[in-house]
Parts: sequence; structure tokens; C-alpha cells
Amino acid sequence: MKTAFAAILFLASLATFSDAADVPVNVGNAAGANVFEPAKIMANPGDNIVFTWVSGKHSIFETDSLTDCKTTNPTGISSGGAFASPKTWTYPVPATATGKTWIYCAVPGHCVPGTGGMAATIIYGGAAGGAAGGAANGTMPGGAMPSGAMPSGGAMPATPSEGAKSSASRNYQSFAAAGVVLSSMCMAAAYIL
Repeated sequence: MKTAFAAILFLASLATFSDAADVPVNVGNAAGANVFEPAKIMANPGDNIVFTWVSGKHSIFETDSLTDCKTTNPTGISSGGAFASPKTWTYPVPATATGKTWIYCAVPGHCVPGTGGMAATIIYGGAAGGAAGGAANGTMPGGAMPSGAMPSGGAMPATPSEGAKSSASRNYQSFAAAGVVLSSMCMAAAYIL
């Protein structure tokens, strides 16, 4: 009986050792701008990217580049249509996701082919590295532009990433989970002995 109880405690403590995080992304903003905030989304395989419509009517579709503004992958990321706030949609990052991909809003006028607009970059594995997004384009996260501003050349700037914040949160969660596992193991061992 004591052994069964110890095994149950051990398995229950392992269940809390999940490393997935929710990475929040705003669709539109309080000023009414057609933007994804952050424009550089860092997420690990297994994370959930949680899109929350803040203003306007927007959609989310995967594309081949930041300025392409057209859907080329019919099985890629898709919100399934254009929606207005309040709306929340969660994209579960596949366990096999690597590298980066891009998303855009397909509402007419929100993303213009060749120049971009309402588009964002998703960097898989970026949350673990903190500044992985900066390494991808030679900049460090945090160089946000005013709402509605468009940089020359159409490239979207780095913005403060909630993904990077979720990395810090994930580290604390991992330490807490490790503490729960260790204390459960000690309790089980003491109970058995």
C-alpha cells in the first residue's frame, strides 16, 4: 500500500513538469492600428500562440515571407477567416516546428504584396534563446516603431516579445516543477522507509 501511494505521488509530480507556455499576441491594438503585437513572435515546439483580437477586423494566414502577403500553403497556419474583437484563437505549435515562418492579415489593404504591412514573423525555438529573434535579422528585440509606421524597405522591425517574457516564466515554472518532483520523491522515500 505504501509503495502504491509513493508511486502515485511520484507520477502526479511528473505531470506538473510540463514545459509548454502560452505566447500572447495582440491582433490590432488599442490605437486601432493594423498590427500584430509583437511583430516578432518567439515560441517553442509544444507552446500555444494565443492570438487576441484587440481592434478592427483581421485574419491570420501563413505566408512565404514577411512581404509576400499571399497564402501559398493551404494546410498552413489559418484563423479560418476574418474576425473582429472580441475574439481569441489559439495556434498550438507543432512538436516538429523549426526555423521560422510568417503570418499576415488577408483583409484587403492590411498587407500589400512587396511592401508588407500587417505581418509578423514566428520564430520557433526563439523563446528558449531569449534573443534568438535578434540573431535572425541582426537586431535585438525591443526596437519598436510607432503604431502605423512602416520602415523603409518594408521590413518589419523587432518589437518587445512576449515570447521572450514567456521564456523567463518557463524557467521559473521548470524550477518549481523540479522542486515539486524532488520534494515528492523525498516524501515518498521517507514514507516507504
